[in-house]
Amino acid sequence: MSLIKWTEEDDGRIRLGLPSDLDLPMAQPLLDSLRAAFKASADVTAQADAVERISAACIQALVVAARDAAERGAAFAILRPSDVLSEACEDLGLAAWLKQWSRA
Repeated sequence: MSLIKWTEEDDGRIRLGLPSDLDLPMAQPLLDSLRAAFKASADVTAQADAVERISAACIQALVVAARDAAERGAAFAILRPSDVLSEACEDLGLAAWLKQWSRA
């Protein structure tokens, strides 16, 4: 299993640095990385400013992570979503979702 690089912050939050290319083959590694991050901490941030390409499957993985976090009372945020991620979410009718879960 190939995980996306993540770091643990001093406050215990896990920061997952999303890569520039989140195309379809990256959906499973993204999902696995989010699962591993939530096993390590109940507070996960996906830093998304580097995203230059993203598939609907990877957006779906982020939506699942957000919903799962909300159901479990965990914290999840998308930090600095790139223009590409914002536009893709808008195209999929998920602009309000992204606004709810993103931080500048």
